[in-house]
Amino acid sequence: MPTSRVVRKRLRALGVEQSGAIAAYAAIGIVVFLGFAALTLDIGRLVMVKSELQKAADAGALAGARALNLIAPAPNWTNGTTVATATVQENKVDGNLLTNCTVETGYWDLTWSASQKVAAILKSTGIVPSATDVAAIKVTVERSSGNNGGPLIMLFAQVLGINSENLSAHAVAAMVGQLPVVSIPPGDAFPMATPIGWVQQMWNPDADSATFRIGSAYHDPDGGQWTSFLTDANNVPTIRDLIDNGNPTPLKIGDEIWIEPGTKTTLYDYAASRIGDTMLLAVVGNDFDTHADTPILGFVAFKITDAVGGSGKYIEGHFVHEYTAPGATGSADAPNFGAVGYNTKLVN
Repeated sequence: MPTSRVVRKRLRALGVEQSGAIAAYAAIGIVVFLGFAALTLDIGRLVMVKSELQKAADAGALAGARALNLIAPAPNWTNGTTVATATVQENKVDGNLLTNCTVETGYWDLTWSASQKVAAILKSTGIVPSATDVAAIKVTVERSSGNNGGPLIMLFAQVLGINSENLSAHAVAAMVGQLPVVSIPPGDAFPMATPIGWVQQMWNPDADSATFRIGSAYHDPDGGQWTSFLTDANNVPTIRDLIDNGNPTPLKIGDEIWIEPGTKTTLYDYAASRIGDTMLLAVVGNDFDTHADTPILGFVAFKITDAVGGSGKYIEGHFVHEYTAPGATGSADAPNFGAVGYNTKLVN
């Protein structure tokens, strides 16, 4: 007997009509198909959103840790929290900007075991840190009830009874050590650039350098030239503002800064307001041109001890061999001219 007849005979014996069986199998097939769709589409969305949450948490933690401005007597926890939150809110997840996150501050112990890192509970900001405790920020970003649009709504997985999923990611970043300055925040630099040959000649790695005078490329003493940093602005009011307030935007090695033409005599007298201050000078190449852009090669700390205009036209001071620049970021790739910043990295 043909196989099809045998099947039909058995179905009839079971009380199942052929058309009903086909419909039942079709229904089961649809459910199976939708189940696979849930696995491929919804799980793909889960992975993507989880990855985006993690990237936002990483970015927030790193930016927050850099903003701690780790200078005695203590880190600026409030500033770190503010910057971490603002950085997270610049990120999108599932096509929408994030609106909130949780930021925790405290100390991370570099000797913690793997299990302690999983817990990721920072030590209090009120402790007296040990040699292995480093200032840190933990950022947690969630898609859950009341956070960033709520749980992630499932599409096909609802057929299987899975309507939504809560997702979260966290990151801990810490200031783990000091390295030569590679980038600086606004306000750290004095508006004068100095050629690398002068720095190599005068900078002492073991002690502050001897006192010397920096003038301009137009006369002796030389060793420097006014800069308006990232702006092409050849006027006295701009430089006076930069003398008062430092660089208005962040600077990093590789940025091209504008070298001012002329000596601007009155600026040397005006710079007397910064006598006693230690600030960073951008280090540039030996063959820099005035009235042109030139790349920053590094940063050196310079303490101003005098400033003379008139026929003198010089700023007097010395390079500082050990100086922690407020809020600066350090890197092993930056040239070492005594100015250091903190190396920020993800520790969990």
